[in-house]
Amino acid sequence: MTTGRRTVLLGGTSLALGGCLFDRAYYEKNPQQKAFLDGLQALARPALDSDNPLKIEEAAKQSVVLADKVGVFTGWRGIVKVVEGNAQKVSVTFDIGPQVSLYAFNDWALAMAGSVTDLFSTRSRETPPPGLSDGAIAALKTFRLGQTVAISGRMGEIAGSGLFDLTRLFGKSDWDNRQFLQTPRFVARIETLAASE
Repeated sequence: MTTGRRTVLLGGTSLALGGCLFDRAYYEKNPQQKAFLDGLQALARPALDSDNPLKIEEAAKQSVVLADKVGVFTGWRGIVKVVEGNAQKVSVTFDIGPQVSLYAFNDWALAMAGSVTDLFSTRSRETPPPGLSDGAIAALKTFRLGQTVAISGRMGEIAGSGLFDLTRLFGKSDWDNRQFLQTPRFVARIETLAASE
C-alpha cells in the first residue's frame, strides 16, 4: 500500500516536471517572433564565427533591416527587464529572446537633442509619437520586473516615427558591431501590454 502511494506521488511529480521541461520557451510561442529571432541568429552566428570585421558590419546592418521588415507585431512574449523614469518620461526594456531586447521610451528629449530630431525628420516638424501608448503605460503599472507579458506594437524606422536611426548614419566600430550582434536591442513603439497566458 505504501509502495503504491509512493509510485502515484513520484509518477505525478515526474509528469508535472516533464510537462514543464517540454513546454516551449516564452519567445518561441509566437511564430513571427520566433522567425525574427531565428533570422537574427542566422545572421549573427556565421559573422561572429568568421572573425571578419566586414562580415560583422554587414550582419549588423542586415539585422536592422530585418527588424525594419517586421513592422507591426502582435502577441509577442517578453520579460519586463527595466523600467525607468515616471509616467510622462518612461523608458522600458523587454527581453524578447536570448539576449535580444526591445526598448521603448516616451522622452524624446532625453533620447536625442531636439535640433537633431528636427534635422532628421522625414515626415514633418511635429513631435514624434511616444514609444508607449497611454494604455501600455497603464498596463505597465500593474506588472512587476521579471514578469512575462504579451506585447503588441511596431518596429522599424524608430517605431514608425519617420526619424532615421542615427546609428545607421554614422560609422560603428568593430567592437560596437560585435556587441550589437551578441546582444541586439531594437527601438519599438509599444501599443498594448497584457499578462501572458
